[in-house]
Amino acid sequence: MFKASNLHFDYVIVGGGSAGCVLANRLSECGNYRVALIEAGGNGQSFFSDMPGGVIRFMHSRKFNWLFRSSDPAPLRSGKGFYTPRGKGLGGSSMINAMIYTRGLPSDYDHWAAVSSADWAWHNILPRFKKLENNQRGANNFHGAEGPLHVSDVPTHFAAARLFVDAGVAAGIPYNADFNGETLEGVGPFQFTILNNQRWSVRKAFLQPALARKNLTVLTNSLVERVVFEHHGHRPKACGVQFRHKNRSYIATARREVILSGGAINSPQLLMLSGVGPASHLAEFGIPLVADSPQVGQNLQEHVDVMVHYKNRKKDGISLAPIGLAKMTAALWQYAFKKRGALAVPPAETGGFIRSSERVKEPDLQLHFVSTRFNDSGWDIWPALTNGYACHVCVLRPQARGELKLNSTDAADKPCFTYNFLDNEADRTTLLNGVKQVRNIMAQAPLAEHNGGEIWPGPTANDDELMKKIEQNLGLIYHPTSTCRMGNDASAVVDPQLRVKGVESLRVIDASIMPTVLSGNTNAPTMVIADVGADFMLADAQHH
Repeated sequence: MFKASNLHFDYVIVGGGSAGCVLANRLSECGNYRVALIEAGGNGQSFFSDMPGGVIRFMHSRKFNWLFRSSDPAPLRSGKGFYTPRGKGLGGSSMINAMIYTRGLPSDYDHWAAVSSADWAWHNILPRFKKLENNQRGANNFHGAEGPLHVSDVPTHFAAARLFVDAGVAAGIPYNADFNGETLEGVGPFQFTILNNQRWSVRKAFLQPALARKNLTVLTNSLVERVVFEHHGHRPKACGVQFRHKNRSYIATARREVILSGGAINSPQLLMLSGVGPASHLAEFGIPLVADSPQVGQNLQEHVDVMVHYKNRKKDGISLAPIGLAKMTAALWQYAFKKRGALAVPPAETGGFIRSSERVKEPDLQLHFVSTRFNDSGWDIWPALTNGYACHVCVLRPQARGELKLNSTDAADKPCFTYNFLDNEADRTTLLNGVKQVRNIMAQAPLAEHNGGEIWPGPTANDDELMKKIEQNLGLIYHPTSTCRMGNDASAVVDPQLRVKGVESLRVIDASIMPTVLSGNTNAPTMVIADVGADFMLADAQHH
């Protein structure tokens, strides 16, 4: 049971994920401020939490995963919606993700700067990545070696994953040894947030070193229900949050600021539950309006994805067939006692960034090769009963824009959201061209001994038939963003310093503020967003 006298802070951070852990570290570091980090999930730790190959364990876990699903109508996935895993617990999605460390393109950040401020331009953001990073390869023009976030090369374990890179080169794609170096385009091995064959989550990198600080309080299994506002000045001021713990409600006060770091699904939901959002939508639920912000929950973006599946003639990947399960049991013991083997490596060891056509100047497709098969963004593991491998084809800069709305006034109820994938010709053409390029890569000589034939999509008469198959088997790559869009225009949800417009002392600091989704995995950029946001807050605190 919490004591009300102990729930007074300078800063209250809602959400202990990738952004929240960075903020908890940065805001408590100087020792001048009392900081609370409130997380709806638990401590984020289990036997599988540190195991790189343990990702599949969390795909159906109510304890570690919010298990969201979109409401997109047919023909997309035949109307079943898109499974959207999100981490639940300290570390957030860095606790259940595939650990790939990428940053996107410099032009992504320069676009952010164009619609917000120069703080977000690539020449200002690259030093942030270097500052946070402790790269196994050492420091250079693109990497740092003194930060808390360990980034490592992991030797490619599965033969087909190694040969995929050779096949890509045979298909005319350049080899790229560093997707975070001078250029993004090419095929090669990814780098990972892994240290000594163990997941190096944001909880480990940023939160754990801060836990001994007396000015940092971490509350787990505590669901924030709403932001509390004062209405004394010319604008409502956030002064705390109401949260629920073991069926009792409490108020945690914030003398300086409240920060929402719940991610692209939970942050807009909490804003709306607190009265900040589209006035007409909030009126449907009888929520008192604090600030009319029509863009809250709009602009939802995600990397739409489809997987091309093949039989593995050599049967040397991961499968749930009896022999495969026996191998996985042996691998479990091998990892438990030696931290080696098939479960010591991440699920997508190699991949690439390619252009959908010669007309495109920068990569607009990302490939992830996996030495197994699954469907529905990892929810459906039945395809793994057969020996196979697959390659993700992911649209990096989609034109599709989705939206998120409330289902009820209960913070425990999942919100309703749609991605609206493939509602434009540009995304459809990009995805079709990507599938064709992957088929060409898979047909190259280096994979000939493994290639037992294409399982999906299989033979099609024309592009229309292929697109119908794609629509029914679309997935995503776990990168929802942009539902609390940053910008210097009047309709943006947050300003360039991540302050929520229309109110005071409230910020959103997480992937939801991205004006547009990045050309790559979003975990590392989310940490940088938090680092930049912390500087904004600390500067304001010194000024005032």
